Amino acid sequence: MKLDYDPADGSRFWEAISHIPGYPEGVHEPIPHMIFEAGAIHKTPDVLKKAGANPAAPLLVVMDETAMKRGKDDLKRLLLDILRRAGWEVETLVMQPDATGQVHTDMPHIEQVKASLRPGVAALSVGSGVITDITKHACFLYQQETGQRVPFIVYQTANSVSAYTSNMAPVFVDGVKRTLPSTYPNALICDLETLANAPYEMTAAGVGDLLAMFVSLPDWYLAHRLGMDEDYCELPHRLMGPLGDIFMSEAQNIRAGSPEGVSTLAKLISLGGLAMSLTHATTSMSGYEHVMSHILDLLAETSRQPLAQHGTQVAMSALLGSEAYRRFLLEFDPARVDIDACYPAPDEMHDRIRDAFNAIDPSGKAGKECWSDYRLKLEKWRGCRADFEAVLADWPAIRTQLEQFAAPPERLAEILRAVDSPVHFADLVPSASEAQAKFAFMNAPLMRKRLTIGDMLIFLGWDRESLWADIWQKTQRL
Repeated sequence: MKLDYDPADGSRFWEAISHIPGYPEGVHEPIPHMIFEAGAIHKTPDVLKKAGANPAAPLLVVMDETAMKRGKDDLKRLLLDILRRAGWEVETLVMQPDATGQVHTDMPHIEQVKASLRPGVAALSVGSGVITDITKHACFLYQQETGQRVPFIVYQTANSVSAYTSNMAPVFVDGVKRTLPSTYPNALICDLETLANAPYEMTAAGVGDLLAMFVSLPDWYLAHRLGMDEDYCELPHRLMGPLGDIFMSEAQNIRAGSPEGVSTLAKLISLGGLAMSLTHATTSMSGYEHVMSHILDLLAETSRQPLAQHGTQVAMSALLGSEAYRRFLLEFDPARVDIDACYPAPDEMHDRIRDAFNAIDPSGKAGKECWSDYRLKLEKWRGCRADFEAVLADWPAIRTQLEQFAAPPERLAEILRAVDSPVHFADLVPSASEAQAKFAFMNAPLMRKRLTIGDMLIFLGWDRESLWADIWQKTQRL
């Protein structure tokens, strides 16, 4: 199925999307070079030059220890050989895993990369989301500290997440994931053979990560109408196109790892990253479902367990969020709202956050970090009462718009099954229990300043215990 906007079209792509309402003024081709081709690995030396890397200076190649194949070849060895034969002075920096056996996007790893940067050096990340985020944020901090821009090139190794074209990075801060401003890459290389050879669970995760849009977009629009987010625009929705229809049309190609399926998914993932970057916020592609996933990551971090595939975990959370929206849009009656009761006291919410997060992090750091963000939301919510009253008065029109953005959980499950993705938390690796999923559902609104449907359930005094029981039972039957 043809995409409305194809990032492989170079300048024509940037010209086309620059006319979408919400495209930022003065931004001209922030990622000038994006290639999605068979054999793109062999173009890496030329792409490096086009991206501003100096062949006479060292090239810092950042990767982890994960073994990767491209056909019968060792991917990393092949890529390094191609670079060295082309005359590049390659310096490899291998990120080491922690006790869980995984590398995480945290400040020690970021500082390790930043310490290896110096004038004239370019950086090439070879990996999926974590390695990309570590390298991009290290380059960003280096430029902030020295005033020198580092040519930064992404060699994408899996169709797993939308990090590759994003100018933001989710970084662990006191165990809590925080999205920090970062930098665009100068170039993106999507070698179709490399992406086709990635473990299929990563490909399925890439689909799952994008399904967040069916919860995050209604969250963003609702927050906008409530006066809680002034940045809403139609750019992300227009950029992504009819996502559900595209996935169903391309599901067989994605499962088969065909060049068409691999290329389409890689392009959609790049569009997802750009949707966030061009709007200067992750809100269009990251709502209630992502914060639930971050809570699950926090549970894993505090118990020293490995993290599940990010995108698949997001998809499971999106099923919960989409069912919450279905129930809310069906049952919410603005005439029954007691507006005065919709503003909980700060002390009450502070205690709730402290008690919830201290139960999993007795040091208090996680709870303190969550409260530092949440209190800003609470303060703003109190100042937006007039917007809330306007939403109640105009609810039929707002509900209609939310219904256009949202999708029922059956639709999401249909897409997940079509691409052979897990549909239940028990199928995650490692699996998540009902108790863990419930903890995430109940406490995700307490983690960030971003307003989501989860916050409205709290502010409006819904019986969330009964709601959770119904949602869990419903999603388990999917």
